[in-house]
Amino acid sequence: MPLLPLIGLTGGFLSGLLGLGGGVIMLPLLTLAGGISLKLATGASLVHVLVAAAAGTLSHFRAGMVDVKASFILGIAGIAGGLLGSFFSVPMSTHILNLIFLFLVISAIFLLFIPIRSNNETYRRGGNRIVGILIGLGCGLLNGLLGVGGGFILIPLMVYILRIPLRVTIGTSLMIIMISSLGTFGAKYGVGHIHLMITLLVTSGSVLGALLGGYVSRKTHIEHLRLILISLLSLIFISVAYKTFF
Repeated sequence: MPLLPLIGLTGGFLSGLLGLGGGVIMLPLLTLAGGISLKLATGASLVHVLVAAAAGTLSHFRAGMVDVKASFILGIAGIAGGLLGSFFSVPMSTHILNLIFLFLVISAIFLLFIPIRSNNETYRRGGNRIVGILIGLGCGLLNGLLGVGGGFILIPLMVYILRIPLRVTIGTSLMIIMISSLGTFGAKYGVGHIHLMITLLVTSGSVLGALLGGYVSRKTHIEHLRLILISLLSLIFISVAYKTFF
């Protein structure tokens, strides 16, 4: 329990830095370091995602690095996906949820190894609506299933499919995650996956961490951000895979 605010601070910082909701970081930390069951960890993680994403969005919005139109298209679609995911997660075993998580993390790592081409001049805010809705539904489903905002897979899809510049993608991803998490919160609470004390302890460090991460992100070169994200996801994959199979 004493480690939970520090876990929230760490997750919040990485959320603001890389555009992740923080769930992909929080789940391993809460289960491995915090000793919390996966289903309760998904509830605490979801609330952390909501709080950290809101703080991070504000930080990036002030710098003009949020595509509001794309955020609403993907975010509202994500609410529908999140409701479905929350109810699908109830009968699933921890082992199955871990396998889904591992598959998505390795997919994101693979996508991020593709070199990013600069498209600042050709990019139009809002992007392709139909593709955006499909991506939002998929990431919302992950949010409900695993308590992760889906940013770790959302960012590669926005960069390589919607062709949104990485720096704008980071801020936009946080706003999408914030919107979709609002819809999923009620469902997670309804199925009993949110423990009040655990959640309060975790989120107590989330806001400060997200604001600090957003500031550092704007000062960091884009290529360095990509390499940090690949390294972080690789470490997460190794730790969760070890827990799942050994």
